[in-house]
Amino acid sequence: MQFLRLLPLLLLLPLPALALNPNDLLKLQESRQCARCNLREADLSGAFLRQANLQRANLRDANLNGADLRGAYLRDADLRGADLRNANLEGANLLNAQLDGARLDNIQTDILTVLEERWLLVSDLVTEGGRDRDLQEADLRGANLEGADLRRANLQGANLENASLEGASLSGTNFNQANLAEASLFIADARNAQFSSVNLERGSLRATDLRRANLNQSNLTRTDLHAAYLENADLSNSNLRRADLSGAYLTGANLNGTQLRNVDLFVADLHNVDLSGSTLRGSDLEGANLQGVNLQGTDLRNLNLSNANLSGNNLSNANLSGMNLSGVNLSGANLEGANLTNANLQDANLQNANLRNTSLPRADLRRTNLRQADLSHSNLSHANLREADLEEANLSETNLTSVTFRDANLTRTNFSNVHLDATNFCGAIMPNGEVKVCQTLNLSVPTGVAP
Repeated sequence: MQFLRLLPLLLLLPLPALALNPNDLLKLQESRQCARCNLREADLSGAFLRQANLQRANLRDANLNGADLRGAYLRDADLRGADLRNANLEGANLLNAQLDGARLDNIQTDILTVLEERWLLVSDLVTEGGRDRDLQEADLRGANLEGADLRRANLQGANLENASLEGASLSGTNFNQANLAEASLFIADARNAQFSSVNLERGSLRATDLRRANLNQSNLTRTDLHAAYLENADLSNSNLRRADLSGAYLTGANLNGTQLRNVDLFVADLHNVDLSGSTLRGSDLEGANLQGVNLQGTDLRNLNLSNANLSGNNLSNANLSGMNLSGVNLSGANLEGANLTNANLQDANLQNANLRNTSLPRADLRRTNLRQADLSHSNLSHANLREADLEEANLSETNLTSVTFRDANLTRTNFSNVHLDATNFCGAIMPNGEVKVCQTLNLSVPTGVAP
């Protein structure tokens, strides 16, 4: 009974790939009759397989480079990922054969070869190149176009779902309205390429050169853009939800109106990027360079901005309540009127920052650099400023009720007209340079007295 209860779960587990059957390989070598054989990953490079019967054979990821397959019967064979470069397929029958991801460079065919039109096109493109060609609405699903020269080709409306364009030359290529779902453009050169209104969902643009590319209004949901070069690219009004942009270079990119919810932007470079009107809620911007970024009207809720660089940015009236800003660089930033209630600003750099009229109740400012910062007219009630550096800071007219300044540096700090109810200055260097000494309560138990 226990086994019957577990059976449905066992059926859901992925099965291991069936490896090459040595007996099937021997059968092929002796008779060239191997219908339904398991020849997965077999090394058949240069093999003499003329007139071989390989109907429904599993040749997935097999090496058939330079093989003689003239007149071979490969109907319904699984050749996904197989290396067929330089193979002779004259008179071969590949009706309904699966060739997704197969290498088809320099294959030899004739009028008797039975092969789907799209695979003949793929072979032509990887062998002769597709530079400047008109390939509008071409069916290239699952095509292996690795390293192909498709510069300035017109692929508007083409279907490239699950295709591989890794290392391809795509500069100036037109992909507008194309379907590139789950396609891979890893390390491809796509400078100045057109990807307007393209579907790239779950695709890979990892380390792809997309400088000055047009990706506006495109679907990049869950797309891998790790370490991609997107300098001056147009990503306006695109959907990048849950995309991986970690380590991406986005300097000067247009992200106006872009959907960036739950995006990984870890250590990404967004220097001088326009993020106005974008949605960044739930994204990871830890260690990102956000210097000079326009965040006007941007949804910043639930962001991780720890160790990010926002020096000199204008964040006036921004809602940063409850955010993780530990280690962030906000030196010289304008935070006037911002809401930083419950924010984590441990070890942050706020030197020379404008924090006038800022709400900082219960904010964690331990070890924060607030040298020469202007905190006048702000609310710091119940904030923790232990070991913070406030040398020459302006705290005039500030609410300091129940604030902890323990061991803080308050040299030449301006405390005029402040509210100091229950404020803790123990161990702090006071404005006159003296250290505030607090008496400690002696709780030692006299000898012979039971606790």
